Amino acid sequence: MIAVVCMKWGTAFGPDYVNVLYRGVAAHLSQPFRFYCFTDDPAGLSSGIIARPLPDSTLSADPDRRWHGGRWPKIGLFRPGLIAEDQALYLDLDVVITGGLDPLVERQRSLGGLHILREWSPGLWNLLPLALRPDRGAQSSVFAWRPSEQHHLYEALHSAPDRVLAAFRNDQQFIGHAAAHPHYWPQGWAVSFKKHCVWHYPLNLVFPEPRKPAGARIVVFHGKPRPHQVAREGNRRWGTRRRFGFGPVSWVRDYWSDRPSAAPAAASFDFSDPTEV
Repeated sequence: MIAVVCMKWGTAFGPDYVNVLYRGVAAHLSQPFRFYCFTDDPAGLSSGIIARPLPDSTLSADPDRRWHGGRWPKIGLFRPGLIAEDQALYLDLDVVITGGLDPLVERQRSLGGLHILREWSPGLWNLLPLALRPDRGAQSSVFAWRPSEQHHLYEALHSAPDRVLAAFRNDQQFIGHAAAHPHYWPQGWAVSFKKHCVWHYPLNLVFPEPRKPAGARIVVFHGKPRPHQVAREGNRRWGTRRRFGFGPVSWVRDYWSDRPSAAPAAASFDFSDPTEV
């Protein structure tokens, strides 16, 4: 059994993001899975989603450590005993699933270790072959691991937080550096919407419809814009100063509009053990 995991805290993302992600996973993963949302507010989540409280963190009560800014909460996922399943796949809420997820799960199962995105290169570096680009470390929008093998990540941060925070800017840098047997996902399996789909100005005026990359399984919306902004109707501008567009992107709109129609589950946490059948 696979645990598919996401996290939601604060007000940046509403329950629709969790529900759409759950629907996307169900449509693109053929293997049995349980879907967990670790959150501070389970209201509005669809039935089928297992809501659990956010993992405790020594950083959570310290604003100077920027836990609430989103730079370190993912380390809580490596807490011993938190995830009972043999294998876990983490997905950020602001991703769009465009292809099958089974190869991600099977690759981790075959090779072991922790599999994570390689941070994308800026600008003209992308014109070079991958081997010639600088390795900028890990990008944690999508990663897979065996929960029993990576407890040391949680324990290292909680035993020596000052030392870890002094050495690493955020959790994804720490995960990529300290994980046991880390691997990068193959190039092209997960791509950046703003880097790989949207043309840079002024080409975006000639090619206004962002590309849906062939072969990509996941499109990551890191920063601006967010998926709901490019899925909504109308002719509103979205994006950054140099990579922008207007109105809905058809393939994102179709994905986003296919959200579950079932009534939301009750706004409560599920503390039952799903491994007990």
